Amino acid sequence: MTRAIVRTARAGAWAFFGAVALAAAAAPAAPPAGEIQSVTLYRDQALVTRTVPADGPAGAAEAVVSDLPERIVPDSLFAEGDGAEIRAVRFRTRAVGEAPAAEVRKIEAEIEDVERAVEANQRMQALVSERLAYLGKLENFVAPTVSVEMAKGVLNADALKAVTLFNFEQRKAAAEESLVLAKEARALSKRQDLLQRRLQETSAGSSRQVREAVVFLDRKAAGKASFRLSYLVAGAGWTPAYNFRAEQGGQTFRAEYNAQIRQQSGEDWAGVRLTLSTASPSLVAEVPGLAPFRVALAAGGQAQSQDGRSYIMSSGGSGKSRSDNSIAFRQARTAEQRLGLNWAWNEAANKDQFQEFVNPKETVILIQKAVADAPSVEYRIAAPVSLASRPDQQTLRVSDMKLAGKFYRVASPVLASYVYREAELTNASEDALLGGPVNAYLDGRFVGRGEIPTVSRGETFVVGFGADGQVRAKRELVDRKESVQGGNREIAFKYRLVIESFRDEAVQVRLQDRIPVAQRDADVRVTLGEMSDKLSADLVYLRAERPKGILRWDVDVKAKASGDQAKFVTYDFRLEYDRNMALGLPGQIRPGAQQDGAPNPAAGQEEFLEMQQNRAKK
Repeated sequence: MTRAIVRTARAGAWAFFGAVALAAAAAPAAPPAGEIQSVTLYRDQALVTRTVPADGPAGAAEAVVSDLPERIVPDSLFAEGDGAEIRAVRFRTRAVGEAPAAEVRKIEAEIEDVERAVEANQRMQALVSERLAYLGKLENFVAPTVSVEMAKGVLNADALKAVTLFNFEQRKAAAEESLVLAKEARALSKRQDLLQRRLQETSAGSSRQVREAVVFLDRKAAGKASFRLSYLVAGAGWTPAYNFRAEQGGQTFRAEYNAQIRQQSGEDWAGVRLTLSTASPSLVAEVPGLAPFRVALAAGGQAQSQDGRSYIMSSGGSGKSRSDNSIAFRQARTAEQRLGLNWAWNEAANKDQFQEFVNPKETVILIQKAVADAPSVEYRIAAPVSLASRPDQQTLRVSDMKLAGKFYRVASPVLASYVYREAELTNASEDALLGGPVNAYLDGRFVGRGEIPTVSRGETFVVGFGADGQVRAKRELVDRKESVQGGNREIAFKYRLVIESFRDEAVQVRLQDRIPVAQRDADVRVTLGEMSDKLSADLVYLRAERPKGILRWDVDVKAKASGDQAKFVTYDFRLEYDRNMALGLPGQIRPGAQQDGAPNPAAGQEEFLEMQQNRAKK
């Protein structure tokens, strides 16, 4: 618990930012304890607010709030007073020492004993080495002497035997002693390591550094007063996660909105008012400046273009995106820091804006969506929350809501024979739903994972509920005719799409297929012919997908519809193009077509990504 030490000063003896001690009017009583009252949890930081009592007579005072968490952001400290006016707040660290404990002294004595034993062991090993060296010299003396005496015929065999046996016995004894000493040295080394670890663990609390906030305040009147001390901490954040539950044929869906919380700030939050926020904490009131946007030309140079996806993955082509610089600017401490970050912010915006001059419209729209600032949303948790500082993630329920929606199936037989379940839901809650991962449950069974985009209040979005194993689809080529008419080649196609259902109830299916779309209208003419069923009347589909060659039929499939009872959809279309040209995919465009103004083949991926984003929200 934080200890707040309030010292009353005589009127006029004030120091706003210095460390000048204020003369005390009376000896302070036992300092009251401050408590963490509220926490605003951002995506990568948290704003913690403590309430600290500051009762006493009117006048100037200094309060010291100690034991701040290890991962505090020092420049983020600020305070607000209740019954007291805040003059200044500053941060400091202070070393705290304690007398060595008896256990520490005992371990240190054991370490000294081991060190003496190590020294004795080393001396004995040196003595053994000297003995072996002496025996080697003795051997070098005996061998030449034996040779001389043998040559003269005066060799004393008994003396030679005695010297030889003595040499080998001494070498054997020295080797045995060396082995014993080496074993003892290893044991002493392990003992030393163990004692050093014990000493570090035992003495860890004997010297530490505390972090403190010094708050200079002025009490307006005698009696009760307090102040709120707020600061940012790192090592904390949250991400949204959802569980969507549905029943077959149901029109109401249950959405569980959870927050996956990371709390490693170094302090526990017990019974606090918690707010989850998608905003970025701001400690700066200054307005950012907009710099001129200058461009230049280089003779014979190429436009500095980059395909949209690569540009997005490289954070706007620079080390930091506009969003990164925006956050750093709002938390900068000094005017010099803010000025540098404001310029870096403009530089990142220059790179984003330049893409409008070198990329097609579809790519620019995709980039603008990717680099746009996320919406700022707050979720206030009604009940008090306790979150311990610990390495693993913690899950908190934000809300449990019911959403209106409708089930249908989606079939794209050109991709697969599987038919997938999907629900179109409307966010009727009071708050936006942030983009995040989804666990989908159908009739109480887990059916898979997905993701939803950020959904505003009242907005419609879709959630997938996996493949329906009782409904199948296939695509059949019924006929293909090729002919040459004048200078053009003409190919006529007829297709049949089949949906079979083995379910006991009728189902609605959004059946999808596609016809070719020419890179340039002048190259290939595509004409859609007769159809057995009308295309979908959905306005979003007609506006966004039909012009891109996507065909969609909204059909009802009867129960137990298989074989001849299956649902059949037929259609035909015709291709016409120059008989002297070859049909190919965008990556196979004839040489020179790019220079003639044909779109970049990579733009197809950008177009698809944009369509997928639009499909996720209606």
